[in-house]
Amino acid sequence: MDVHTPADITAAFASFRAGGTEAIDILASPLLFGSREQLGRLSLADKLPAICQFREMIDAGCIASYGVSLQDAYVVLAALTDKLLRGAQPGNIPAQQPTRFELVINQKAARSMGIEIPQSILARADEVIE
Repeated sequence: MDVHTPADITAAFASFRAGGTEAIDILASPLLFGSREQLGRLSLADKLPAICQFREMIDAGCIASYGVSLQDAYVVLAALTDKLLRGAQPGNIPAQQPTRFELVINQKAARSMGIEIPQSILARADEVIE
């Protein structure tokens, strides 16, 4: 579903309900991250499980997130900024890929939707929110 403004999110959820959608995967974008409270509220109200990329969206109501830690990314960004401010040429700074990904499960949101997360997944999670 294409979403270009926060107003599109409500329409998207109406479309999900009408189409019988069983779950959604919320992709990483500044718009969706900034609208995480609205996304979480609608997901919980519609009992529509949402998986997202960032841990911060778990607090809003996604049932699972798997992705890079934004805190880790900020540390890398600060180090790169420091190098640039000290005179390093951007072309001489090697590109970096994330090396750590975290799985966070919102057990509380899952239970409110009537979903039981398998123990095998809970055991692999970096964090489980009760």
